[in-house]
Amino acid sequence: MAFEFEYSAKNPSYPVSYLKLRAMHSRLEIIWTGQAENQAQGLAQRVEQEMLAMEREFNRFSEKSPLAVLNLKAAKEDVSVGEDLFMALELSEAFRRGTRGYFDIATSTSCGKDMVSYTLNPKSHSVRFNAPEVTLDLGGFAKGFALERVSRMLSEEGVERALLNFGSSSISALGTHPYGEWWAVGVDHTKQHGIVAKEVRLKDSAMSVSGRNYKGEYHIVNPHTGASVAAEELILVEGRSALVCEVLSTALYAAPKTEREAIVSQYDGYRASEILCGDCGSVSIRKIG
Repeated sequence: MAFEFEYSAKNPSYPVSYLKLRAMHSRLEIIWTGQAENQAQGLAQRVEQEMLAMEREFNRFSEKSPLAVLNLKAAKEDVSVGEDLFMALELSEAFRRGTRGYFDIATSTSCGKDMVSYTLNPKSHSVRFNAPEVTLDLGGFAKGFALERVSRMLSEEGVERALLNFGSSSISALGTHPYGEWWAVGVDHTKQHGIVAKEVRLKDSAMSVSGRNYKGEYHIVNPHTGASVAAEELILVEGRSALVCEVLSTALYAAPKTEREAIVSQYDGYRASEILCGDCGSVSIRKIG
């Protein structure tokens, strides 16, 4: 995983650092201010190492990753996993319950709508699948989890102003823009290039957008049916935690409109909207809840 790093001290009051790297089949970009160049380069290297570690842990397509091993063995036996993966599975189950099952990292629906696909043993840090064909995929969880981890790394290094963009769909902000009261982030119009459908103002907060991917493909699955969701609207979620925003935007897109308000109501401090983009550049925005 090679990363790109740039540094500018043209404005000595706000020296700017920029990091770009590929991770988890997407692009992570971070811009931050307030560090000397050698400090910023060291931080960039540590971020890359952290992202490598998470990718090794959560990549189900890598035969040697703990998640791939779990998918291979856990239907037949209890499988012990590391602290990070166990925590991710605990959080994923809590989110599954909190979203009425519309966020679910299990690709199998054989366990039924109201049943978890795996059992966790906190004492042994082990996992056992509850059906033979269960497969776990942390793709809808890992970007938000990574943003939380990296944001904490920046804060611990004394960084007070930063914007983190993971795949243009999950974004987190520390503090404000050096010359403003917030970081301004645009949600792209889905049918007209160069048009912003909505501007989001972030200050010590995060956002996530779910819908068709950049190729126009429907890639989010309804866990209750196993079918791809073909909704035309985007789902935007704003709030404190990048992880919660990512999970909620995914779950709300998968859920029927009649259930979205009830799901949002379970998460205090989070705002959700449906964004429908028209052919001629029009935009319709409806608040959920």
